[in-house]
Amino acid sequence: LLSCMGTAFAADVYRVGEYYVPYDEDAAQRLGQLGLFYGTGDGYALDDAVTRAQAAVMVLRMMGEERNISSKSSVETQFSDMRGHWAEGAVAHAYALGYVNGTSADTFEPERGVTGREFAKMLLSAMGYEGVTIDNAYDKGVEAQLLVKNFTKAAVQDASYALNRNDMVSICESALLAKTADGTLLKDVLVEKGVFTSQQFDDVMLCVTQEPVCVTPPPQETRGFEWKLNTLMPQDKNYMFSPLSIKFALAMAANGAEGETQEEILSALGIDDLDAFNAQVQEMIAAYGANEDVRLSIANSVWLNRDYAGAQSARFRSGFLKLMADYYGAEADTVTNADGVEKINGWIEQNTNGKIKDVLQDSNFLAALVNAVYFKGAWREQFSEGMTAPDTFTSSDGSEKEVDFMHQTGYFDYYENNMVQMVRLPYEDTDIAMYIALPSIQIYDLNHFIGQMESRRVALSIPKFKVEYTTELSDMLGQLGIKAAFSPENARFTNMIDDYPYNIFLDKVIHKTYIDVDENGTEAAAVTVLPAAGTAIEPIQEEEPIEFTADGPFTYFIYDEANGEVLFLGEYAYAQ
Repeated sequence: LLSCMGTAFAADVYRVGEYYVPYDEDAAQRLGQLGLFYGTGDGYALDDAVTRAQAAVMVLRMMGEERNISSKSSVETQFSDMRGHWAEGAVAHAYALGYVNGTSADTFEPERGVTGREFAKMLLSAMGYEGVTIDNAYDKGVEAQLLVKNFTKAAVQDASYALNRNDMVSICESALLAKTADGTLLKDVLVEKGVFTSQQFDDVMLCVTQEPVCVTPPPQETRGFEWKLNTLMPQDKNYMFSPLSIKFALAMAANGAEGETQEEILSALGIDDLDAFNAQVQEMIAAYGANEDVRLSIANSVWLNRDYAGAQSARFRSGFLKLMADYYGAEADTVTNADGVEKINGWIEQNTNGKIKDVLQDSNFLAALVNAVYFKGAWREQFSEGMTAPDTFTSSDGSEKEVDFMHQTGYFDYYENNMVQMVRLPYEDTDIAMYIALPSIQIYDLNHFIGQMESRRVALSIPKFKVEYTTELSDMLGQLGIKAAFSPENARFTNMIDDYPYNIFLDKVIHKTYIDVDENGTEAAAVTVLPAAGTAIEPIQEEEPIEFTADGPFTYFIYDEANGEVLFLGEYAYAQ
C-alpha cells in the first residue's frame, strides 16, 4: 500500500489507513533541537522504516536514559541475536528497565521493522504504565494522550502497520505533553533529568511557524491563577470553572483575614494590593451591569448561621460588612439550620437564572460567602442551524460518538504554533469572546497568545455542547499555596466576625458551573460558596480557509478583553 502511494504522491505524503500524511521535517528538527532525534547521512530519512533496535534506543532517549547505556563489553545481553550488535547495550538497558521485551526467550530480532503497536507498548511501558500489551496498546495510548493525531492513532490501531521515522517523530512529539503513570508530564521528567530546560522546550516547541519570531508563554512561576488551577482539573471528565467567581469569593474571604492567612490567598490569586483589587471589582460589577447587549451579572452575598455552635451572639464586623457592600455589592443575611439551605440555594438559583440549583446540602456552617456569575451572549457571527449536522467526536478515552457539529466559514482572529491552534469567537457588541484551542492543552496560559492572533479565513466545525460541573476546591487551592485558611489551628479570619468564641477557618470551597453552547451563542453560570466553620477588518482578496475542526478534546475559555479576566475556562473531552 505504501509503495503504491509513492508513485502517485512522490515523496511529499504517504498513507496511513485513510489518512494522507505529509513528512514533517519541522517536527523532526524540533525534536533534534531538544536532543531527542538525529538525522542520518540522508538527512532525517523520515520515510525509512524503524527497526526494533532503533525503537528501543528512541524510547531510552525519550526517557532521558540514553546516557546510562553501558558499553557492549560490560553488559551481559539477554538475547543471543544482540551479541555484537551496535544496539546491544541499549537493548540490554531497555530490557533491564522493563521498557522492551524479546520476541522469544532469547531473541530480540533487532533488525525487524517495529509495528506501531510495538512502539506504543514500549513507550507506554517506559512511562510507567502497567499491564500494557500489544492488544491494549492502542486503547492505553489514546487514554494517556500519547496518540492525539488521527494518523498516529491509525498507525497503532492497525496491528500490522510498520512504523516509519515520520510516524515515530509525531508520536514522540505528542508524548512530551502526555503524562507518565504518576501524573508527571514527560517533558518535565526530561527537564528534571537535565535533557533540556523548560525555557529550551518553550523556545523550540512554541515558535510561531509563520513568523521569524518565537512567542513563548511566561514561566510556571509567573502563570496566572486560572491557568495554574486548570492544570489541577480532572482529565477523566468534561469540566468548566469560573476563575472570576472563585477569585471574587476568595478575595471576599481575604478581606476578613489577616497575617499568613490573607497573604497566602492573595499570593495564590496574584493580587498585590487588596485595596486596589476591591476598587477594580467595584468597577467591573458596575460595568457588567450597564451592558444591555450582553447579560453578565455578578452577585455576592454573606450569610451567618445563628444555630451554629457558639454563634448565638456572633455577628459580622461592621467594617467587613461595609467593605462587602461598598465594593462587592454583597447582601448580608442571617439563617438558621432550618432555613439556611433553602435560603442560600434560592439566592443562588435566582442569581444564575435558574441554571444552578441545590449547591448546599446541609446547614453545617458558621458563615457562607457566596459569589454567583451569570453570562448570556449571542455570537457576533451566528451559526446557521441549517448547517448543523451530525459528525463523529473522538473522546479522550478513544471512544467515538456522533454529535451535532456547527459549521461556519468566515474571517476570525486565529493563531497557531507547533503545539496548538486557537480561534476567537466574539460575542455581539462587547469585548467578551470565547476562545477555542486544539488540542486540549492544560499546561500553557492560552490568553498569552491573544496578542499574536491575526484575522484569517477559517472553516469552523465545532460541536454543540452543554456541561454541568461540580467540584470541591480546597485540595486544589491547597496545592496552589492556600493552606492556613483551611487549618482549624492556623486560620486567622479575625476581621470577619465578632463575638464568636472559637477560631474561624474555611471548611470547604464548593464550586458549581453550567454552560450551554449552540448556534446562537453561549449561556454560562457559576457559583462559588465558601462555608466557614469553627473549631468546635477583513482582507480584500479571498484566501483558502484554514480548517479548524474540533472533533476531539479541546480547551475553551470566555475572556473579558477589557478587564483581562477569564470568566469561564473548561475542557470538552468526552462527547455527551
